[in-house]
Amino acid sequence: MRSATMRLPGHPDAACDLVAEALVDEYLRRDPETRIRVEVQGGHGALFVTGDVLTKADPDASAIVKRALASAGVMSDIEPFVALERAASEQVVHVQGGSPMPVTVMGYATNETPERIPLALSYARAITRAIEEHRANDSDWFWAGSDGEISVMLPAGKAPSVHVRIEHGALPIEEARLRLATLVKQIMPTAELQMNANGAQPVRGLAQAIGASGRGPSAYGSGLPSASPAIGLGIHDIRKSGAWLARSVARELLAASEAKAILLQATYLPGDILPSYISARDERGRDLSAQVRHDDLDIRRVSQSWMRSGLNAEAALWGFVGTPGLPWEA
Repeated sequence: MRSATMRLPGHPDAACDLVAEALVDEYLRRDPETRIRVEVQGGHGALFVTGDVLTKADPDASAIVKRALASAGVMSDIEPFVALERAASEQVVHVQGGSPMPVTVMGYATNETPERIPLALSYARAITRAIEEHRANDSDWFWAGSDGEISVMLPAGKAPSVHVRIEHGALPIEEARLRLATLVKQIMPTAELQMNANGAQPVRGLAQAIGASGRGPSAYGSGLPSASPAIGLGIHDIRKSGAWLARSVARELLAASEAKAILLQATYLPGDILPSYISARDERGRDLSAQVRHDDLDIRRVSQSWMRSGLNAEAALWGFVGTPGLPWEA
């Protein structure tokens, strides 16, 4: 069975992700050479922001936290507690692209969908974005809260299913299910819908639950090696820039071959800006590594060609894989 999970921006973990990436973006905007590692966690009215930073920038972190929460639809009063401390360089990334330990990143691309992502992920994202669009702009969806989680299951030989957990405010859960079912059927006509399996959920989010950054679902869904979005890390960290590059190269390799899917893995040793080891295979297991140019995985490409204001938060909102408009998805 293949599956994928997406979260609405107000989900406690997703909101923490967006706060962390908003901070990364603002530090990089003010000082492009910033090295930063941020973690965000909390709930029940308090949010704790901790991390290491090497920078010339000195933004108002608390104001950034509040703006990021508001943009995620978190309207509850949340008090931020910020402890971003200047770190010794070896604690973050002491040379451009450097790492104290070997790092292996993964990129995947498939012709299963126009976005070159697995079908389950494509469906999950389409449903999640449609819910958020209605929630934010359609007065008939006044009931929908910003905290939600959507999973799409594609079992072999069985009907697909969609599992949704979402705030429904004062609207009776039965009526909310009917409205949600209409939306889901437009995207997945044959899918079975289950909403709030554990019962009514009038309000949740960071007001009544806890969240933490960096613990979201795998970027490509199930059935593939886990791919972390590297939340809270700057673009000079291989774990983030390498993941973006690996996705880009996998897409390019897929377009240039007759393969149906490409899985690329690249290992960077300490101090590397280029990978020391590359593995690229198609769905049949054929080795395509020789077709990969090492220079395409040079992490300097990110800062020199791709970086723009707000990029990290943009990549975190709907995922860095398959989201139109991201530089490595062009």
